[in-house]
Amino acid sequence: MKKKFDIKIDDTYREITIIKKKKKNISLQVKPNLEIILSIPINLSYSNGLKLIEDKKSWIEDRLKKYSDLEDNKGNYYLGEFYPLDTIKSILPENIDYDTSLDKWYLEKLKIILEESLKKYTNLMGIYPKKIKIKPLKSAWGICYSTGTITFNSNLIKTPRHIIDYLVVHELGHLKHPNHSKEYWEYIGNFLETPKKHQKWLRKYGYKFL
Repeated sequence: MKKKFDIKIDDTYREITIIKKKKKNISLQVKPNLEIILSIPINLSYSNGLKLIEDKKSWIEDRLKKYSDLEDNKGNYYLGEFYPLDTIKSILPENIDYDTSLDKWYLEKLKIILEESLKKYTNLMGIYPKKIKIKPLKSAWGICYSTGTITFNSNLIKTPRHIIDYLVVHELGHLKHPNHSKEYWEYIGNFLETPKKHQKWLRKYGYKFL
């Protein structure tokens, strides 16, 4: 079940789609085409959904600005730097789908960088994951599973190199401390300076790259 509502966001009325699903969690998305979708549990009212939208207005505005800026500037990010569309296209094969080709190029570059970073920090920390995966994640930058598998967000390639290194150390650290306790932060601080500074950077600017 879904309904559409017009809500004033950043001095503009925008259409919001609220979808009721048979699930317990709530998810809010702002897509690159500026579509705004809120998914809520089936037993939650639409009015409660609208209250959630109100609470998240500043977050929505940030996302809308990010996608509007990308559309206006016609380009994308790579290792924290914004590159115009013409620059990006010059490194990609001709006569093929731009988005598909860029995603493939991003993935190849991220695999190389992650391999370098993992080699460095697994040796330093003496911790070795059983498996590494790279795939799109809606909100998380990395996930460490109790099975020893670590999944990294494919959008990491858009962030600065120091953030990639931080995420590697962050997730490796969870193989020893599966929490965010004081001991955990002290532990990863042995291998990376000011890890909480990187965490704050991601919280402040990470939305640009997701």
